[in-house]
Amino acid sequence: MGKRVKLSNGRRLVDDVIRIASKMPMAALSGDYDAAMVATFRRRTSPKISWNVLYLKAYAAVCAKNPELRRAYVSFPWGHMYEHDRTVGMMTIAREHEGEERLFFARFNRPEEESLADLQKHYDHYRTAPISEIKQFRHQIRFAHTPKLIRRFAWWFMFNLWPQKRASHMGTFGMSFSGYKGAYGTKHLGPNTTILGVDPTPRKGVGRVLLTFDHRVIDGTPVTKAMRQINQVLNTAIKVELAEMIGVNPKTGEDLSETELLDLQKRLEVRKSEAEQRRDTEAVRKKKRSAA
Repeated sequence: MGKRVKLSNGRRLVDDVIRIASKMPMAALSGDYDAAMVATFRRRTSPKISWNVLYLKAYAAVCAKNPELRRAYVSFPWGHMYEHDRTVGMMTIAREHEGEERLFFARFNRPEEESLADLQKHYDHYRTAPISEIKQFRHQIRFAHTPKLIRRFAWWFMFNLWPQKRASHMGTFGMSFSGYKGAYGTKHLGPNTTILGVDPTPRKGVGRVLLTFDHRVIDGTPVTKAMRQINQVLNTAIKVELAEMIGVNPKTGEDLSETELLDLQKRLEVRKSEAEQRRDTEAVRKKKRSAA
């Protein structure tokens, strides 16, 4: 005879996410992309930058420019939308915990403002650091331990009464794998208005993107436009940043001269200083939000 198996901590959290996603009218569009030179530059980076990180930054840049991609549907007390003032990517990451491979959700705040190198460090930390050292993952484990009724009320409260906090806890967009070794999904399920699926193993830079979206918030035409913009950002700003990391001309792939390398170093130092100022500003914003 068979037997009943109790839901594990990880499956309870996934059960919550799927229950919410099943109530959302999600549609999806997919398309192939060609980023051959990006793939060439990526192979020369050390440490190597993940395709997930490249697309995380590219899509965050697109979301920052298109406010409709930062909106979320709120049903209470009447149907309306809440527009977040910043981008927050929530990436699905599989980790082993208590003898079971389970899903965790890693948060990236304003990824379009971070360097690829810093984003890769954060990504590697989420993938390899002990789970007990990752505050976000500890909170997810603790939340899944609470009784079902409390969890359901917390989800409803976040979706309907406190939408300002949805970005912090669920992100303004989600990210996951769209397929593996030639097998591709048709759409992703999650609590986000849009979920970007990335092919983790493109061949020579040619792969597939799957963008799932909440049809109450956005229609197919702006989603198609967003997909084109993702590919454009990948083949412009992202390609240039990769070229700067390895010291080559972004158009030709040829190594830079000593003079060009010195100029590049100066530009990078200026950007580093600007990034530190942005982080300080964000820290002040966080304190103000916490005080409010």
